[in-house]
Amino acid sequence: MEKFRINPKNFLHQTKGESQSAPKQNEIIHPQTEEMKPHAPKTDEPKTDFRQFDTSRIPESEYQKYGIKPEAIKDELNAMSYGYKSPHLLDITPNIDGVEYPMKARLSLEEQPDGSLKFVPHPYQHQVDLDKPFQGIILPDDVKENLLTTGNGGRVVELEPNTPGEKVPSLISIDKLTNRLEAVPADRLTVSQNLKGTELTPEQQQALKEGKKVLVEGMTSRNTIGTDHPKKFDAYVQFNAAKGGYDFTYDGLNRNRYRQEKDNKQKQSASSEQSNKVRIPQNLLGVDLNEKQQSALREGKTTYVQGMVKDGKGEPFNAYVKVNHEKGKLDFFKWNPDRARKQSAHVKPAEESKTQVAVNSHGKTNEATKYAKEPLKQSQQRPTEAQDNRQKQQQGLKKPVRKSSGQRI
Repeated sequence: MEKFRINPKNFLHQTKGESQSAPKQNEIIHPQTEEMKPHAPKTDEPKTDFRQFDTSRIPESEYQKYGIKPEAIKDELNAMSYGYKSPHLLDITPNIDGVEYPMKARLSLEEQPDGSLKFVPHPYQHQVDLDKPFQGIILPDDVKENLLTTGNGGRVVELEPNTPGEKVPSLISIDKLTNRLEAVPADRLTVSQNLKGTELTPEQQQALKEGKKVLVEGMTSRNTIGTDHPKKFDAYVQFNAAKGGYDFTYDGLNRNRYRQEKDNKQKQSASSEQSNKVRIPQNLLGVDLNEKQQSALREGKTTYVQGMVKDGKGEPFNAYVKVNHEKGKLDFFKWNPDRARKQSAHVKPAEESKTQVAVNSHGKTNEATKYAKEPLKQSQQRPTEAQDNRQKQQQGLKKPVRKSSGQRI
């Protein structure tokens, strides 16, 4: 293992090999989100507490060393001045001992003791080699699997970047532009309590520090924070050591959840406005509506009213009442239309009015009511004794007289 050990300090003189870059001593990493850096260029690279670099302090010899011109990387320099790597791969031609090595790489800036700045290359490689020792150790299999799946190690790994046996708990990720591993010591990572407008619980903060993937709900999109129409979203959040910021993934999540909730609220609001256009009476078909019933109708809900008079024959009846927004009137139902729609099942009139409605309004009969001519009242299941006697008397008066067949001779 010792012959494979790599000294991170030697990396600045290498043009090939695994990236060993790490934060400077005592440097604290604050995971960045877009809303936290409004004046910085759009990049997800690490940002720590320091003043912005003055790129005019880059010597001409540095440009010549890597075969690049200042005007050709103007936009890249703007990002690098904030402590980030260049947002894109650059074509460079480093000259080492008189030999040029054309390659693609990301560049970052490093301040020298004399105040000048120098370029630090992060060369591109075709694919990441996870079987190669990284900062003094062979990566565990589960970490390798996580790196290949998500680009992040998914947990704290004890590296040995400087001295054999001197372990440094760290988080590891793959730089997806260079295909190289990057590491951040776990004790230099701080997690803010607020993430995109959402307060993180202590458990969520701790899980993020440990490199785990955490579900965070109700975050607000950067461009809509503080506006009248904030765009909410849910995501799985995980710290990315190569970016110094967070990865947001949405596997298995409903991306339209908050849009659907917003649409439903708008429909409810429109329904409420429509309800306000329909006059809600205090007295409905002879029944005084209480405040709860009136409020339900105003809100577009269904209310149950008993003892109304208008079932076709002047007898009191019960019904469910709801505002019809399209027709601008009140509709009456024998059943609860809201419950029927939810259950998608056959529904029946109120039990106490079932027989009354069937006989009076629909002309249906059973053995007890087949001779009934008078309307039934609420909760009445068969004709009363008085109604039955009157019916029999009427049947007796209407009994047909038998015709004489004539005198037989």
